Amino acid sequence: MGIDIRPITPEQGDQFSSVMAVAFGETFTAEELADHDRWFEYDRSMAAFDGDRIVGTGGAFSMDLTLPGLTTIPIGGLTAIAVLPTYRRRGILRSMIAYHFAECEGRGELVSGLGASESVIYGRFGYGLATTFADYEIDPRRAQFLRQPAGRGRLRLLEPEETAKIVPPLYDRYRRGQPGELSRPQVWWDVYARDPEWTRQGASRHYDVVYESDPGRVDGWVSYRVENRWPNGLAANILKVRMLVGLSPEAEAALWRYLLDMDLAGTVKLTDRPVDDPIRWRLADPRRLRITDMGDQLWLRLLDLRGALAARRYAVDGDLVLEVTDALRPRNQGRFRLEGGPDGATCEPTTASPDLGLDIADLGAAYLGGASVASLARAERVTELTPGALLRADRMFAASPPPVCTTHF
Repeated sequence: MGIDIRPITPEQGDQFSSVMAVAFGETFTAEELADHDRWFEYDRSMAAFDGDRIVGTGGAFSMDLTLPGLTTIPIGGLTAIAVLPTYRRRGILRSMIAYHFAECEGRGELVSGLGASESVIYGRFGYGLATTFADYEIDPRRAQFLRQPAGRGRLRLLEPEETAKIVPPLYDRYRRGQPGELSRPQVWWDVYARDPEWTRQGASRHYDVVYESDPGRVDGWVSYRVENRWPNGLAANILKVRMLVGLSPEAEAALWRYLLDMDLAGTVKLTDRPVDDPIRWRLADPRRLRITDMGDQLWLRLLDLRGALAARRYAVDGDLVLEVTDALRPRNQGRFRLEGGPDGATCEPTTASPDLGLDIADLGAAYLGGASVASLARAERVTELTPGALLRADRMFAASPPPVCTTHF
């Protein structure tokens, strides 16, 4: 192929970014490039070189992923994957994926994760669709609650300079209790707090409101922007909600009521919410909550099957013998006995008769409890080899709360 895969230096950053711009058909501002450069991990970068010219790009972020049972593991977050149109169909992506797998393995990471630009690409490399999101909108004038919230705390609008101190610790508490969520580095929060123009997309600066259960104890947070709309002189502003996090039902209800009682608002739009958002069950007229989009977010690839399955906790005690295929990583292929429950798990090779047959990508989809093993079987992606094994697997792999990922990378 004549293509060399290796890391880049900061001096090659502009060339790296220009390849991404061409591949994605985007134009990056100088400020946007500078902000991305601040959190890009050059020691985890990779580029495909044809001589001295970069023709493909990639990298990884070092993050912690919360698993069912609320354990966390470090993962490699694959990012910035792009290949120049004139260099496609030459195996460059496959070579970069292999480089990434080896780099993650060298760091002791059991799992690789990504957000896919095209959902058809990564299944062939063993990634499974692990979390799904829903976007909602609602007319706040039609959003009465069935029951009045009983919270006794208070809401507080943060000054911009308070955001960097108060919000990151709250998010960290939240993500440690939410399967599928990822840690965010300090540099991510630095950019968030500064709120640069390139992030606004025509809307206002972001506003941060927190819910304090007691003075000084923050148990909820909502981040939103306002897009002005005044058709025929009538107020119809759009509230664009970026995050709404409640560490208790009362905190979450209070933040929802804050949004839905906002003056001058005609529409509230929310992104990256759970598919079965509890807010629907608070509404007196749940039909008013409309799903405007639904899709895939976090894709996971188990690099070390035994280590990854042993790292999470399981909803009920049980055991399964899994017959796994993995075309790219032979050590993940074969039969493995998984024994697990709420207190821990083990996963070891075995010669026992298998209960389920499946591919490594399907294990990635089920890993966080986001995809039902029974649903995968109905789609003919999982084979039940022992009667009752599907029900047992569904019970073991279930996660509460269901997995959600709100971090894009």
